[in-house]
Amino acid sequence: MTDVELEIILKAGKILLSSGAEISRTEDTMNYIARAMNFKDLEAYVSNRGIFATAKKDDNTEITRIYNVPEVDINLSKIESVNALSRRITQKSITIEEVINELEKIDTMPDYLIFWRLVAYTIGASGFSYAIGSSITDSIIAGIIGLILGAYMCTIKRILNSDVLITILGSILIALFGNLFIHFNIGSNLSVILLGAMIDIVPGVPFVNAIREYSQNNYNTGITLMMGALLTCISMAVGVAVVQSLLFNTQIIPLYTSNLDSNSFTSMFMRSIMAGIGTTAFAILFRVRKQHILDTSILGFISWFLFLTLSELQFNVMLSIFISGFIIAIASRILAVKRKCPAIVFLMTSLFPLLPGLSFYRSIYYMLMGQETIAISFAKESFLIAFTIAISIAIVKYIKPPLIQKNTYK
Repeated sequence: MTDVELEIILKAGKILLSSGAEISRTEDTMNYIARAMNFKDLEAYVSNRGIFATAKKDDNTEITRIYNVPEVDINLSKIESVNALSRRITQKSITIEEVINELEKIDTMPDYLIFWRLVAYTIGASGFSYAIGSSITDSIIAGIIGLILGAYMCTIKRILNSDVLITILGSILIALFGNLFIHFNIGSNLSVILLGAMIDIVPGVPFVNAIREYSQNNYNTGITLMMGALLTCISMAVGVAVVQSLLFNTQIIPLYTSNLDSNSFTSMFMRSIMAGIGTTAFAILFRVRKQHILDTSILGFISWFLFLTLSELQFNVMLSIFISGFIIAIASRILAVKRKCPAIVFLMTSLFPLLPGLSFYRSIYYMLMGQETIAISFAKESFLIAFTIAISIAIVKYIKPPLIQKNTYK
């Protein structure tokens, strides 16, 4: 082992971690690369904020490296690229110099243009607002507020480094414009407008990932992710509460009643289409490669349509979530093989309609407002959904259905 080889392994691990990869994926990829480089003496400890590694050099002296990962910004294209690079290293089809150059290219991979990110914020808010039961007018308003939020998010990070302040200010912006639209009789349901607009910043993915890390005995990482999701929801709730109490003299936002018509086939189909469009938004925000966006959108449509259909057939909510999550997890693994990329590319985006981020936020909001009964109800719902999704993913990961090849891409 040389210093250069260890740096390659750590660099690959750092890119994965900073792009939102799970601990297990990062450790597995590092070990694959290490074995491909013909050494077995690598000892690495991976947490969600850093990598600690020790290895022996050719002269039997030990070298130790620590890589810090201060911030995670989900970038599924980078995860896919590192995954592809690790396969090339394993197949011995690339030189050390080429590996170094490839890692540098991946690390500096360009983002989507601001225009497309603004489009994503808009259709994400509008799509999911309509999918969860808002009227057409309210979903359009949610999309407009989502556009405003997107413009704010694309500029504020150049000024502020505090995620807490960024989230509080973003929530204030959402609540302010939502109330202004209602004040001028544009739109009818403040609650669903705000929920639709907040989908762009709600921590649904970190919350479910925290549960998944717990299930894999990565308790420290799970606690960190859970505390991050909790802090985000507190920041969102504080921002909304400030606007409601100080500017509009409203102590609490009433619960909204879903406008799902009679849950007719047409209604469910249209709302599922909007969920698929909303999934497209998060595929862009999570930097999925363009050739996979249609796949993620179709899976997002399927996940929400399955959930609505099962719910209409009087299935238990958790059973509806489990079946939908299970089918999408299988589809993601199959697509991973066909597209030769990690399943996380499809899984993280297509399950977004089912994620309990909004329920988790609402539990925190109503707790701060002193509505303990409502808060406990939403908290119970969010944790049960998160565990159900984690279980459905874990079952598919370990049972390896016949349609999934043995060497499937994780």
